[in-house]
Amino acid sequence: MSSLLLTFFALSFLSSRLPVAQARTNLTTYYFVVKNTTYAKFCANTTVLTVNDMYPGPEIRVKKGHSILVNVQNDAAYGVTIHWHGVKQPRNPWSDGPENITQCLIQPGKNFTQEVIFSDEIGTVWWHAHSDWTRATVHGAIVIEPPEDEVPDSPFKFPNYTLVFSTWFNQDLKEISDIIVLNGSDIADATGYTLNGFPGDQVTCDNVSEPTYNMTVKRGETYVLHIVNAAMHEAQYFGIKNHTLTVVARDGAYVKPFATDYVLLSPGQTMDVTFVADQNQSQYYMRFRYFDDSIVKTNTQNTTGYLIYSDATENVINTDLPYLPSETDNTTAFNFTKQLRSLYSRSNTELPRGNVKRFVLDVQVDRLNCTGSSDCPSTGRQSASLNRISFAYPTTQSILQAYYYNISGVYNTSYLNYPDEELENATYAYQGTHVIMLDYGDPVELVFQAIDVTPAGSHPLHLHGYSFFQVGMKNGTFDHSTDPDSYNLDDPPEMNTAVVFGSGWTAVRFFANNPGVWFFHCHFESHVSWGMATALIVKDGPNSDQKLKPPPAGMPSCGA
Repeated sequence: MSSLLLTFFALSFLSSRLPVAQARTNLTTYYFVVKNTTYAKFCANTTVLTVNDMYPGPEIRVKKGHSILVNVQNDAAYGVTIHWHGVKQPRNPWSDGPENITQCLIQPGKNFTQEVIFSDEIGTVWWHAHSDWTRATVHGAIVIEPPEDEVPDSPFKFPNYTLVFSTWFNQDLKEISDIIVLNGSDIADATGYTLNGFPGDQVTCDNVSEPTYNMTVKRGETYVLHIVNAAMHEAQYFGIKNHTLTVVARDGAYVKPFATDYVLLSPGQTMDVTFVADQNQSQYYMRFRYFDDSIVKTNTQNTTGYLIYSDATENVINTDLPYLPSETDNTTAFNFTKQLRSLYSRSNTELPRGNVKRFVLDVQVDRLNCTGSSDCPSTGRQSASLNRISFAYPTTQSILQAYYYNISGVYNTSYLNYPDEELENATYAYQGTHVIMLDYGDPVELVFQAIDVTPAGSHPLHLHGYSFFQVGMKNGTFDHSTDPDSYNLDDPPEMNTAVVFGSGWTAVRFFANNPGVWFFHCHFESHVSWGMATALIVKDGPNSDQKLKPPPAGMPSCGA
């Protein structure tokens, strides 16, 4: 089986495309119109932001190493930005998207054309809004196809489907976001979850099941699934009843294929899996089930879809849900994540070995002193931090613009490599716009240490502009002297979003070879809103192809 799996590598042809405008400067241009759309879901009519009236938003298909232009027109009532999650954007943070990190908001009635530059990504990444909580409904998949000469040996040559798992709120998302940011309120409970926009038949309204997503297959065929976890806070297991999945890629990078009954994705992560339609009955359940190792429990809805055989030999509907691990089974979640390996061994030019610039980041849900504010609890308001620094988002200028134009007072470069004892022992977190400065080519190691001041469980940590290699993960406290000896420096998995499990640590490495300003944050939406974030500023290298590109025309202006 393994020799066959290692020859699986390509994408079948497109299941859907966006309307394409005329090419400009030899790049395909897509149009995104951000606007209000009303949907009937979960027993209510709710008006949400969408792109092109679609939820999830339109899927983009692109060849590996190509670039596209996306014209984002904002017809909403408030500002938005769009981020291309997992796309490295070489030397081009101007189009990366996070609000007030690399650009200011695209204001109502305005538009901004973003150049999205793909490099070595393959398989599934995604795009989403990166301003307040609008990414709950403003998001979509990106499927990156291999070049034609790689198709015969690719797992992506088979027919394929895209599965986007999302969180749904019947409440006003802008109102939720504003309250959480201003008052440090607890996480708003999700109304429910959807698979490709469908709640599934486990959800009923007036005793009638909600619509369910259908996926049709033929017996004997192999299929590829491009899976995106676009949820706001919920890690998810996924499986198909009586079908074995084979994982072939994660976060836009190939992995050593392995067979499994289920997969696990945290918010922000993507995965590509294959399966063979080798059963006889006419219908089987697909199922998503949440994993949560924190004390804060979220909506426990099972989200389902139907796998339907068009040529079944038995006209029988299998009504059993596929087995998925318990939502609190930390050991299974940890072991699934740890088995990921890169398809290839990594060279010294790809993976730092020997001396590295190490940063140990304590990752925790925290408290901020809010004395003097209205409705301030005696224990301070809810917050989140890295090394007890709760990130304060700029309001008058983006960090990238401040860096490029040498504008002072927007950010602070005094970030510590290790937790500070004084800050660690303080009652409250410190709040500031602190960034990590790196020289071009620096060999970097980030160690994420989960700290359970209030048990907050695992955290999916995402770095813009880069993929990194997860070289180690373990329960307990990181030991600087002995733990690096256990690192996998041969074939560590490449990813853009790594999970640190509660009370444990995860270590990643990469070379700082993409100049610019790159956001780093937890992909739980409440945690990034509360300040579990920072930015990396990578200085220019000596050569012309190692320098930050100049800003494009039409960058959104701040406050206008």
